[in-house]
This record gives sequence, C-alpha cells and structure tokens, in this order.
Amino acid sequence: MKDGFPMQADPTFRDHSYLAHEHAYEDYLPGGPKADHARAWLDPHSVNTWRFHRMYRLADPLLEACPGARWLTVGDGRLGMDALYLQARGAQALPTDISDALLAVAKARGLLSDYRKENAEALSFADDSFDFVLCKESYHHFPQPMKALYEMLRVVRQGVLLIEPNDQACPDSWKTAVSRLLKNLIKKMLRRRTDYHDFEELGNYVYTISRREIEKVALGIGLSTVAFKGVNDYYLPGVEFEPAAEHSALFRKVRARIARYDRLCRLGIGQYGLLGAVILKKRADARVAPALAAHGFDVVRLPANPSLSKAQS
Repeated sequence: MKDGFPMQADPTFRDHSYLAHEHAYEDYLPGGPKADHARAWLDPHSVNTWRFHRMYRLADPLLEACPGARWLTVGDGRLGMDALYLQARGAQALPTDISDALLAVAKARGLLSDYRKENAEALSFADDSFDFVLCKESYHHFPQPMKALYEMLRVVRQGVLLIEPNDQACPDSWKTAVSRLLKNLIKKMLRRRTDYHDFEELGNYVYTISRREIEKVALGIGLSTVAFKGVNDYYLPGVEFEPAAEHSALFRKVRARIARYDRLCRLGIGQYGLLGAVILKKRADARVAPALAAHGFDVVRLPANPSLSKAQS
C-alpha cells in the first residue's frame, strides 16, 4: 500500500483509483469503525438529510415533468440515498456505484429492490436504457470524469443531471470576476496560494464543473439545450447526528452560513458552491425545459452548428 492505493504489477493511476474507490465504503459496513455514520445517513430528521435534500430538489422539475420516469443514479454507493429520494417521488431508480458494499446492505434491509455494481466510465447498459441519469457529488471523484459523462449521455433518452462542485476559477458574472480578482490580489499580498486545485485523500484530483465546460460538452456532440442552477452548502462535523431543529446550535450555524452565501450570490459578488447542470438530449420530453425554467433554472438554447446546417440543407 502506498499513498492510499493498493500497488500491483505495472500499475496505472486510473486502476489505482478504481481499486481505492471500490473499497471506499468498507469502513461504513455494520461493525466497521464508521458504521454509525452509515446508520445516520438514513435519519430523515438530521441536518445532513436537510443538506442533501436541498441538493436533491434540483431533480424535482424533471420528476414533475416526467412522472414515473426511469432513472439511473451513478456514484450512489451511500446506501442508494440518491435513488431513494427519486423513488419516494414516484420515479423508478436503479442505484449504481463502483463500490456495492453498502448497496448490498440496503437491499438486504429492504430499502432497495435492486442495484448494480458499475464503473461510471464503462457502464454496462445499452444505449437509451434510462430516461434520466442523476450523478450527485460523484463526478469529481472519477479519474476520467469526461469519459463517465459521455457514458451517462449514451445510456439516457432524455438527459443527465450533474450536481457537482462549481469551478470557482470560472467566474459566472463580471461582478464575480472583479470580486475574485480583488481576493486574489489580497492573497498575493499576504503570500497565500491563489490556485483552485484540490486533491482528495484517495489521491484523485477533484474535478469541478462550470457552465462553459458543460456547454462545450453539449455542443461537441450536437446537443442544443442545457440548464443551470446553483445551490450553496456548508458542512460541519457532526451534521450526520444532529437534528435539523431550531434548538440545535449546529443547525442554526449551518443554515446561517448557507444564507450568507446565498445573499452574496444574489448580489452577484459570490459564486454558488455547487452547480446543478442538466444536459438534455434532442428527444427529451417537451415539458422538461419549461419545468426547469419554472424552478429557477437558466435554460440555455445553444447555437446550431452552421456547417452541419449547410450540409443538411
């Protein structure tokens, strides 16, 4: 074992990453050192659940526009929590993860009827097998995330929803750009680092997404519609075990910090910490885009490729 990765003959970083994440949830199994965290994830009244539901609500317009749709959740190894949210709102949802340890526990407890062990970068499903894919806070763990995104787009008929860290190095307004420039100048004066790169404990580079990057992905494969909505979050140790109630000082602190971030974003001098990004396929239900707009998403109609338009005329 070196730097958290099991060593093997002729190792590659990609293979190290797969192996490391395949075993990532073993400490959370019953009897493991973090088993109490896994139990707490299912507490519907915890601050942690309150936080996650704020993110999950980004899927609500898709759930409302297409009731009973078939979903695939990618990177859903925490007991299939993403799929459970979708199922509770009438969707069919199949949870998948490269680590199926906790998915097996959830099925044994009757929480899930089915699950699949899947590498997001090489999904085993046929084209157009699902209506939608939800990938919440997992894309940034993949060693080759763009490959995973193309796989997600391949297996859906309607669209993919990513809920991921928003790239703070890509300002989304001139106010944000000016604010970031001033902050960076202050950091340089104080001789602090100004880069926006991060690595997780298992060794992976933490990929963040941006509106510009998602637009380019869609344009590159001839798609015409994407949608974006930001959401803020704040984590403090112990939120898994704390009730989301007024008497909780921790809950009040988390809520107040998120409210502060929201105010800065509304003023245009802050940038949302997480970005909900929807990439729609051309065959998406006509009700989807209006539903996204009604829920506060910025629905972007991308330009058509003029070269292809000429060739097809």
